[in-house]
Amino acid sequence: MSESPYKTRSRSALSSTATLPSSLTNGSPPSPPSLSTSSIASPNDLDTELATPTAEDVTYPPSLASVAPSTAATERELKPLPEPDRGREAYLFLLGAFIVETLVWGVPSAYGVFLTFYQTAGIGPSHSYQSSSLLPFVGTISAGAMYLLGPPVALLLNPKPRWRLPAIRIGAVLTVLALLASSFATTPWQLLLTQGVLYSIGGSIVYYPTFSFLSEWFVARRGFANGMCFAGTAAGGLVYPFVLEALLSRYGAAVTLQALAATTFLLLLFALPLLRPRLPLPPRNPSASARTHPSPADGEEGSRSRKQRFALWRNKRLSIFMIANLAQAVGYFLPSLYLPTFAASLGLSGAAGSAMLACVNASAVISRISLGVLSDRLSPHILGSITMAAASISVVVLWGVTATSLAPLLVFSLMLGLAAGGWTSLYSSVIKEAAKDDPSSTSHLFALLSFTRGLGSLLTAPISSALLAHPLPSANGHTGYGIAQGRFGSLIVVVGVMLGVAAAAEGAVVMARRRGEKRGR
Repeated sequence: MSESPYKTRSRSALSSTATLPSSLTNGSPPSPPSLSTSSIASPNDLDTELATPTAEDVTYPPSLASVAPSTAATERELKPLPEPDRGREAYLFLLGAFIVETLVWGVPSAYGVFLTFYQTAGIGPSHSYQSSSLLPFVGTISAGAMYLLGPPVALLLNPKPRWRLPAIRIGAVLTVLALLASSFATTPWQLLLTQGVLYSIGGSIVYYPTFSFLSEWFVARRGFANGMCFAGTAAGGLVYPFVLEALLSRYGAAVTLQALAATTFLLLLFALPLLRPRLPLPPRNPSASARTHPSPADGEEGSRSRKQRFALWRNKRLSIFMIANLAQAVGYFLPSLYLPTFAASLGLSGAAGSAMLACVNASAVISRISLGVLSDRLSPHILGSITMAAASISVVVLWGVTATSLAPLLVFSLMLGLAAGGWTSLYSSVIKEAAKDDPSSTSHLFALLSFTRGLGSLLTAPISSALLAHPLPSANGHTGYGIAQGRFGSLIVVVGVMLGVAAAAEGAVVMARRRGEKRGR
């Protein structure tokens, strides 16, 4: 059947239906155009014809103004977009994202409890390998590799938005299987492959597609939304240490990991239906004309997006923030990993070590929500400089000098979480400042920030091994530096220095911006 020269357009770009001429719906061939004056389009019709976009003109994610019904063979209702920032569906998405954040990152953040158990009770039925050098790498791999996998996942899924929801489901299955498989591990390398590598692969496939939808659901309140979601990591780190400590001491590692797998499965089963995009997805099978004759606007949009991504690499302030991000990761993950071991060196119980991790994460919940809200109103670099300076001072003074008993250690743990625990909540404002709300650049930059943080996480294992092998025997035994013949002295110094580097880098960004503003005047 020949194609009709006519197209019926809606007068409004947001009309609820789009109807085809009857000549196409009843199967009869179209009649040739008449030369009568009645067939001449009116100016209003011409305006509508030129102004109404077709399906080929719409890119993903589309702007609100460009969402219009495409011409189809049957009439189709176009549902209005859900309300962003405050609507019921936005809050339901936020709940689902919070659960994903809690589950995916909560287990690695509480790995210090597993590490202490493995180093005392061993692995498997033989209860061996307590002193294996691979054990610290399990936790750093499970968290660090998830950060590092951000760019590959983004590069794979950004051009294929329809793949995101299936990817989330696949990642959820892999995450549960990783925990279940690790319960049968009998050697450190098996733990590394299951609780480390496989868990990080599954977690990253769940996590990054989920947070690619966040910028669709929250626009004006994006900092608040990021803070609430990132608080899930701290919430998991608050709950998991006590639960894991109780289960490990009573049932051992195998049963604990199996219970963790079952709980993760049930919670993900509840959360996955809440995770969905706000904006309409592109057509599953684009028309032949769209595939063979892309519009000039599509080419211009792609070229502009590529230029914006390349411009990110030339952004000096962003490069400095990347350095601060790497240093902050090293400075934050090291004490989170070794606080239970430090507590054991003081003769404190495993429950006391779990309490310290819980204090870090409880205060981090407050910090992440607060910094997320503040970053919607204040410069993220000013906030980062102040909080990292406070964190560095707390490490040098509270941990290094006063932490010789339970009470000072708990105070230090609270201060560490308050000062350094909210760092990731600054990401949304830093990204918005650099990417200017371009969806592709936003996703790309979030992956880069996650990648640099992952490098810091992975560096904690080799750095800590080297530092613990070079203690400070001359340190005063009545200070934290001198505990266990100075075993942790070098580690405490490096943690303080790394957090100080992050504070200085953020301060440099603030000063550079102020100099630029003065020159602009």
